[in-house]
Amino acid sequence: MAERRRDYVVIGLSSLPGGGKDYIADLLVKDYGFYKVSPGDTVREILKKFGSNITREVQQQIQDRLRKKYGDDYIMELCYKKITKSNKRKIVIPGIRRPGDVTFYREKFGDSFLNIFVYASQKLRYRRLMSRRREDSPSSYAEFLRQDKREMEIFNLDKTKRTSDVILSNNDNTHRKLRADLEDILKCFD
Repeated sequence: MAERRRDYVVIGLSSLPGGGKDYIADLLVKDYGFYKVSPGDTVREILKKFGSNITREVQQQIQDRLRKKYGDDYIMELCYKKITKSNKRKIVIPGIRRPGDVTFYREKFGDSFLNIFVYASQKLRYRRLMSRRREDSPSSYAEFLRQDKREMEIFNLDKTKRTSDVILSNNDNTHRKLRADLEDILKCFD
């Protein structure tokens, strides 16, 4: 991995739901002083203004409508505004979905941006989602599989994975292993 500029350290995290991107983002915030800006939280904030039921399907539909009305980068632009207003230099963005999201942040931050695709098995991700008990959690394994397929299609996550700088396995689910992996990744900013 090439050395990167130090004016910013911006880490994007991509995965299918339940892959661990928010958990990893929270580790970066707690243990390394990063500032978290979440596209998913941004969409949920928009939905709450309209009093909408926050299912995964509704989130996908709203994102699609916003992109059609305001452009493909609309949600990323809202997040970028939060980043610039924060005056923070170490940023983590859990929820980079589309290949265009990766391109957006590479254009904004150059070598200071690194995208990590977090991989975890379907069964593990399903267990994690069910333990969360969030409003947008699937009601069954069959629904989970449908949501997975839809996420892959809507966001072109296969291409996002291919354009990511790092593929990080989050199957063993231990804090110590993740922390060691993150420390190795962060060394490229030294």
